[in-house]
Amino acid sequence: MMRIALRTLKRALAATAVWAALGAPAAGGEWRSWCADEGSGASLGWHFYCDREDDPPAAEPAPVSPTPPSAGNEPSASERIEAIRKALEEARAEAILDPTPAKVTAYLRLQQETLARAAAFSDAFRRTVWATPELDYTLRRPVGALAKQVWSDERREARDRALATLGDRYGLIYLGHAGCAACRVFGPLLRAFATRHRLDVLAVSLSGEALEGWPEAVPDNGRAARLGLGGGPGRSPAPVPALVLFDAQTKRIIPVGFGVMAEDEMAERIFALTALEPGDDY
Repeated sequence: MMRIALRTLKRALAATAVWAALGAPAAGGEWRSWCADEGSGASLGWHFYCDREDDPPAAEPAPVSPTPPSAGNEPSASERIEAIRKALEEARAEAILDPTPAKVTAYLRLQQETLARAAAFSDAFRRTVWATPELDYTLRRPVGALAKQVWSDERREARDRALATLGDRYGLIYLGHAGCAACRVFGPLLRAFATRHRLDVLAVSLSGEALEGWPEAVPDNGRAARLGLGGGPGRSPAPVPALVLFDAQTKRIIPVGFGVMAEDEMAERIFALTALEPGDDY
């Protein structure tokens, strides 16, 4: 037994000496370099394992948390709104793709927060409008039933006053033809409207025949073309019935409308075209 133990000790010392002579590898690359390529004939013996596993990759450094924004790089209000919108969309997408109770709850909570912000803004908006008359559009165009009725009555009186003096500067020109079904409806309406407001109307028949409600209509004879309503090379004639204003002061033609119009609509259009500046009614 003593001899066997001495023999084993000698072998261990010899192996240690050989290991020291070769030098201990410091990395997996050196270990693999000892193993000869297959077919080269070199071999380190059965007790060398050349299929040693690669060294595990070094752990990636932990991500650095973003630096909290300082006073100089705080996101703008529009950027914050965009971030809220994207967060809401992402939470909704997550809940749709994976509708677990936790994800649906997260989406609903975020949605409630967004609605709460919108409600707070809406309430502050109306309170500001109530307290600032120059910002209250309903003072110009009421929406309440009672206030709207008062405004409509005042508007109708102003419109009637404007129509009462319209003939001092403007005249109406009506274009139609005998075969037009719409003209047969519109002609009598225009006659009643002109009589009520004592307006001068020149009725022009494109077909040369009498028009419904306007037996005194004159033949066209190029009048429509001179008004820019009679078509021409490459142009289609204007639809009839057609009603235009003639400004005797500026010699300008102002189209009122085409097709059948009710009396209230004609009055409103003529009032807007002759008594209001563009943009005043809005």
